[in-house]
Amino acid sequence: MSDVIERVTGTPAGVRARDAASLILLRGEGRDLELLAGRRPMHVRFMPGVYVFPGGAVDAEDGRPWQNEIDPDSLPPRLMRCARAALRETWEEAGVLFGRPGSAPTALRSASPVAEAYAAAGVIAGFDRLRYAGRAITPVRVFRRFNTRFFVGDGADVVGEPHASDELEDVRWHPIGRVPLEPLRDVSQFMLERAIAMRGGDVAPAPLFYTVRGRRRIAVCREAAARL
Repeated sequence: MSDVIERVTGTPAGVRARDAASLILLRGEGRDLELLAGRRPMHVRFMPGVYVFPGGAVDAEDGRPWQNEIDPDSLPPRLMRCARAALRETWEEAGVLFGRPGSAPTALRSASPVAEAYAAAGVIAGFDRLRYAGRAITPVRVFRRFNTRFFVGDGADVVGEPHASDELEDVRWHPIGRVPLEPLRDVSQFMLERAIAMRGGDVAPAPLFYTVRGRRRIAVCREAAARL
């Protein structure tokens, strides 16, 4: 998930934010602008009925290189792990791949199911085509906390047709240029606006979206240039 707003009951125990990642996929321009997103099912414990970008927590497998990576140094180590997580979650939740046709020049093997899916489809994972949009940290007084890195990708690099999964319903290209996507959490709306601005040529530093004493704050996120 890209953001979690569920409140803690009782006194918070200082839940540590877990690394997570999300992929914002856009295509078209103006009134033809579309976003790939899905809706959380109504039966889930948190954020039922809320639209989100594909995404979720970074797992141990995301630290292992894929056999179809061609530019593993295009991102700092932590961002590369998050990028793998973003592409993995997009495949698991929306059923699509992000990249271009081709085969990797090396014989590197991986036990990761998503890496195998890319290799089987003859798709080179498009890590070099991702743009880092920013980071958001879930407020302290919540049940689960995530330190989420958001990436932006162009719909022209999406391989396959999106479909629903156990985690997301109504997964499709939503015509946000004509109809606002609702309901959408404030973090998602903020990052969506950031992604649209980036597509329009905005080169402002990546933002850090966080909360202090119940108030939303925006700072500059400098980790894209750091070796994390």
